[in-house]
Amino acid sequence: MSSYVKGSTLAKLVNKQIVSWERAKKPLEEKMDELPRPFITISREYGCDCSTICNIIAQKLNEFEKIEEWQTYDKELINKIVEDHQISEVLIQTIDTKKREEISELMRSMLTDYPPQVTVYKKLVQTIRSLSVMGRAIIVGRAGVVITKGLKYGIHVKFVAPFSNRVRKIMELNDIKDKGEAERLVENKDRERHSFLTQYIKFDAKDPVSYDVTINIARFSPEQVADIIIGILRAKGFAK
Repeated sequence: MSSYVKGSTLAKLVNKQIVSWERAKKPLEEKMDELPRPFITISREYGCDCSTICNIIAQKLNEFEKIEEWQTYDKELINKIVEDHQISEVLIQTIDTKKREEISELMRSMLTDYPPQVTVYKKLVQTIRSLSVMGRAIIVGRAGVVITKGLKYGIHVKFVAPFSNRVRKIMELNDIKDKGEAERLVENKDRERHSFLTQYIKFDAKDPVSYDVTINIARFSPEQVADIIIGILRAKGFAK
């Protein structure tokens, strides 16, 4: 099964993950922190397509660990979990009370000045934080690096690429023929993302120290990028 999952299989996917998480719990929940629960957040400049890279990472890690638990959560899938109240509530309940309280505290500290139109971000925070707490999740975008702040077993990666490369990728993905139109789109999206993160979440996405590693994906093949990230996980003892 591809690590990128369409919405039609959302319930099946989440239910499978929940069964896996429940099975992994120890009798005493306070001992859960002793278990390595690795996860990866991937931030990227607009136009840095990472679907192939994430597929390779999930596939290789599942092969290394002889499991089927590593899963990529992209914008589409995370949004569907957020929108599905029943699934999102079940997901949140898979983590213990202490972890749920940490999520509430995180929201109080980082979402103090946000406008009414982004109140849905609260549910997004709960969803991403819950997925990351349970581990073996690859969180793509959605300010995952901020939402998972303080969690022990995370690797935080930023993908960048030259402006011209990103413009070409956007033209390809969106079937845009006009290069000028694609350039304006990339510029606007970069500006919107930076504005949201700095104004409402108080996070400077352009600061390299916000991440464990920044990778220019134009200089490597998807396979090489995946190997770099897996190597970091293994070097830190987060993966076999």
